[in-house]
Amino acid sequence: MQYQFDKHLKEILPEDSVKILAAVSGGADSMCLLDLLYNSSLDLDIAIAHVNFNLRGAESDADEVLVREWARNRSVKCFVNSVDTVAYAGSHALSIEMAARELRYAWFAQLRREHGFHCVAIAHNANDNAETLFLNLVRGTGIKGICGIRETDHGSGIIRPLLKYTREEIEKYVRNHSVPYRTDSTNLESDFSRNRIRNKVMPQLQQINTSVIKTLNRNIKYFSQAAGALDELAAEKIRSLCLDTCNEQAHFLETVKNRAVKNYIIKVSRPYFECAVCADVLLKESFYSYWLYEILTKYHFNASQIDDMVGSLSGQEVKRFVSDTHVAVKERGFIKIYKIGILAAWNDVFIEPFSGEKIIRAGALTVSLKIADASACSLPLKESIPDDSVLYVSGDDLRFPLVCRPVHAGDKWIPFGMKGGKKVSDYLTDIKMDHLIRSTVPVLCNGAQTNNPGSLICLPGLQIGNSYKITAQTKSVLIITVK
Repeated sequence: MQYQFDKHLKEILPEDSVKILAAVSGGADSMCLLDLLYNSSLDLDIAIAHVNFNLRGAESDADEVLVREWARNRSVKCFVNSVDTVAYAGSHALSIEMAARELRYAWFAQLRREHGFHCVAIAHNANDNAETLFLNLVRGTGIKGICGIRETDHGSGIIRPLLKYTREEIEKYVRNHSVPYRTDSTNLESDFSRNRIRNKVMPQLQQINTSVIKTLNRNIKYFSQAAGALDELAAEKIRSLCLDTCNEQAHFLETVKNRAVKNYIIKVSRPYFECAVCADVLLKESFYSYWLYEILTKYHFNASQIDDMVGSLSGQEVKRFVSDTHVAVKERGFIKIYKIGILAAWNDVFIEPFSGEKIIRAGALTVSLKIADASACSLPLKESIPDDSVLYVSGDDLRFPLVCRPVHAGDKWIPFGMKGGKKVSDYLTDIKMDHLIRSTVPVLCNGAQTNNPGSLICLPGLQIGNSYKITAQTKSVLIITVK
């Protein structure tokens, strides 16, 4: 086994001379890995990382003693970390299994960074791989979940040199080479999902096929190869389906005819925009559900959300889904995906009397305010938007402090050219403002009391209120620029 181990290890290591951190629990698998690394013919510089999870009382402490003694007897550097797994699980709303996983992998990554280890060797074996396949299938998974455990992960520096060996082969090795190890008594219990599969499901499958572990691992290898080929196809397909730029030529803006509105959407969207997919184009694909799954999982949407999105593709209803990192909106025949920062809440901004230029931050926009003498502006006697980002309004009747705030439910105003009041939400619908962008639109109000429709000066970057249009009698002008 040593010769085959060294030969395979050389294939997966980044270079011949390597500094390796071995994750050692004290069980048969990790002690086998440690013995093989220590006796390797390769030029290895090894150290040990042991986590005492404090879950089994004296047993956990005895595991630590075994690992420390093995390291001391061979003058191998040994790092030990004692953690309160139960407390961590409670404070982070995690299962004990997930808490232990987070704690150990975070610590391994820290040791790797601080001490310059090329990689971290983990003692997962072929049985673990087969069990993981069933766990993923039971919990629900895509094709990546049936590819089992990765043997190497270059991003985290993880390697798993024992992944090709069964637990039976490992236990035979430690017996034949008198490798000391300890047995975790909880492995014999079936309280955890993995233990149920290990202790109850696998024995039943072995009655059907005595070589079931090797068979499943062979299938996992085929699944991984198929997934690799599909990934290449998916990357090409996603490039053809996704528009990843937000500009005036973007197809999802074709229904927006007002240039100011279109440029406003672009201005607000661009820092957060990820991509857009045309529903009609997607539906022409034979496997459109799978392609949408591949697109959306990249942005951390779950299977239930993706199923709902697939079901909504041919309908007209607006749909919105939020993941931990992104928000997806389906409207007007397109699915648009943004970074979640676009939903960030912001507080009212109160603007006291000022001279010169006043710069404020209003949600996703930076707004500049200036007051100028009307006689010096040479403006037409009407609302003017020369570059789609500047509004000119009468400054004669301003009541400070002005208030720039998000749109409130039920807000009414009198848009330029109208006599009666209109809900701001209805106005935004009429101009075909994107569903998501509506929640980011600020309103500039005259005075702290903003319930009167006539108090809304403008929607910066979009339109002025009719009460604030410039006339022949206007003496001062408020210039509002969106940047």
